[in-house]
Amino acid sequence: MHRSSAMAGSELVFHTNPMSRGRIVRWMLEELGVEYRTQVHEYGKDMKSPEYLAINPMGKVPAIEHRGVVVTEVAAICAYLADAFPEAGLAPALDDPLRGPYFRWLFFGAGPVEAAITANSLGQLPPADKAGMVGYGSYDQAMDVLEQAAASASPWLLGERFSAADVYVGSQVDFGLGFKSIPDRPAFNAWAQRLRGREAYRRARAKDDALMPKRD
Repeated sequence: MHRSSAMAGSELVFHTNPMSRGRIVRWMLEELGVEYRTQVHEYGKDMKSPEYLAINPMGKVPAIEHRGVVVTEVAAICAYLADAFPEAGLAPALDDPLRGPYFRWLFFGAGPVEAAITANSLGQLPPADKAGMVGYGSYDQAMDVLEQAAASASPWLLGERFSAADVYVGSQVDFGLGFKSIPDRPAFNAWAQRLRGREAYRRARAKDDALMPKRD
């Protein structure tokens, strides 16, 4: 755990499983460098228990508890944490023009990218004549726009400034390359390599890997 003088005495509880999108939130927490307590939940009865359903009625991880507030949904958690701990500099200020592109890419990842990847993986993409009914248009269109964002990341989505948008959207690219749910393109690989080089990324990965079930 990493300590911060900010929010002293206010416990931050991180509900997760190492085989989940909780890995994204873990990375975000490590980038912040704040103190937090990890609560690991097993799939099945644990996540569907009355105690955990009181935290997240969806019965899924990740979730956080902070100052009496529960936040679920990875993009929302990243955005919340960036604003809750502004000293880390992971979100532009309210009056900063970069706030616009920051939210644009953060929620492009949470909306069109997530939906397009899921539909493609399940073989449930709409026919071309129905593409206008879904927010991502088509899988190829969503991937092309995501590629444009990755190609313009120099080195990050907001230029020289690393932000929670890089954590969230960059994780989708990083995971997608590994699981082959997004296409193998030079811009994606270059961005992912820069992300993997961050100390907080490596530290978060090591912590989650240590929680993985041991194989015989």
